[in-house]
Amino acid sequence: YGQSAISSVETQVREYKSWYGVNGIFLDLTQGTPGEFSYYRTLSNFIRSTIPNGVVWFNPGDYPAPEFMSIANVVMVFEGPYSAYLSDQVPSWISQYSPSQFAHVIYETPASDLASAVSLSRKRRAGHLFVTDLSGSGNPYGALPSYWSQEAGDVPAPC
Repeated sequence: YGQSAISSVETQVREYKSWYGVNGIFLDLTQGTPGEFSYYRTLSNFIRSTIPNGVVWFNPGDYPAPEFMSIANVVMVFEGPYSAYLSDQVPSWISQYSPSQFAHVIYETPASDLASAVSLSRKRRAGHLFVTDLSGSGNPYGALPSYWSQEAGDVPAPC
């Protein structure tokens, strides 16, 4: 949430590049408010100077202020249950950007609603999508969804 010292995050970026040879960094629990823009711009610039052509992902879990689109390659704008996804409000400014810049994670999605979730994500310009029936109260990333083979076929690559 923009509370980690920049030097601490820079150390982690250097270590991840050294240890794992990463080609990008996923910044989880990010803020997307104008007051935090300078902080994240500094981190994005550092990531790209440390990892040439590095891909930078932000995860505010909601739509950030539009200026954040200039410093992140991908922004995870939805991470929540299918029931909330149905009523999620999408700002009109997203039409100015490629779907490849937006990611959605939808959990607690019944198998019977998988096709609907995929279709709705495309209407909302999600270029990256993960849908699961696992619960958000546990770890929705702890295993593949029970309908993974169907999802892999329904969501065109690359995703």
